[in-house]
Amino acid sequence: MPDVLKQDKRKLVVIGNGMAGARTVEEILARGGGERFDITIFGDEPTGNYNRILLSNVLNGSYKEDEIFLNPLDWYRENHIRLLAGTRAAGILRRARLVFAEDGTPQPYDKLIIATGSRPFLPQMEGMTMPDGKFKPGVFVFRTLEDCRGIAAYAQGKTSAAVIGGGLLGLEAARGLQNFGLEVNVVHLGGHLMPQQLDPSAGAILKTSMEKLGVKVLLKKNTTAILGQDHVLGLRFADGSTLECDMVVISAGIKANWEIAAGCGLPIERGIVVDDQMRTDDRDIYAVGECAQHRGQTYGLVAPLWEQAKVLADHITEK
Repeated sequence: MPDVLKQDKRKLVVIGNGMAGARTVEEILARGGGERFDITIFGDEPTGNYNRILLSNVLNGSYKEDEIFLNPLDWYRENHIRLLAGTRAAGILRRARLVFAEDGTPQPYDKLIIATGSRPFLPQMEGMTMPDGKFKPGVFVFRTLEDCRGIAAYAQGKTSAAVIGGGLLGLEAARGLQNFGLEVNVVHLGGHLMPQQLDPSAGAILKTSMEKLGVKVLLKKNTTAILGQDHVLGLRFADGSTLECDMVVISAGIKANWEIAAGCGLPIERGIVVDDQMRTDDRDIYAVGECAQHRGQTYGLVAPLWEQAKVLADHITEK
């Protein structure tokens, strides 16, 4: 990419190229921020920004991968944004105002936005990983396009799958797995599905609807082990019962990615603590999205994250 950066602009670095980080950059550009900032974005994945909400549609085949991109790579070039695709930020030196990539390459900043999002929460279970620490063959989480590809590839020729977690994403994963002709069981620790959004009565109605669609639902099941020596053979539960399956998708909630902020001394509770302007206790560092905690709350829904992006953009572009 040609060097379009100008020395008279301030350096804005964004750690995270997910939905919240990229949306915040969009809002900053809409307020003329492109004239004031040289923007660099660290992105773990080697792609542009895509809509994670539609991953289940990719899994079930109703969308192709390129149809869920919000900001393809050309968008970054057109807006003179330096995207470090496939590059993970490893640390922050606040006094020096530097962000370091995993290979040690430093990136200076004047303003920094942490938008590291979240990762799947993994319940304590025996047999989830192999001796090298990697997931046992047949164990998956459902968070990225790479996860979708892995699930789709492994499902070929299999007959059954279990989804651990009865939230929205888990149910969407279950429906997606049916696309491969699998018998699918949803295993949920709670007494009704989607407990964050529904009361027990509505959860019971949803259970009936899912079962009419061919998805079996097991409630009040605490999974204690994933069975199989070299690959998944089934699940064992706390009550001693078991379930045979060829693969497992874990969708048991999320955990904020706050480690890079903690590593440089920023306040952490459930997430990175921010004020009403999405600013940390460092006046030049902000946090936005699922990694941020505002007034004691963290958020995993799109609407509050979009609002955070607007608030942050308003503040950082104030004259």
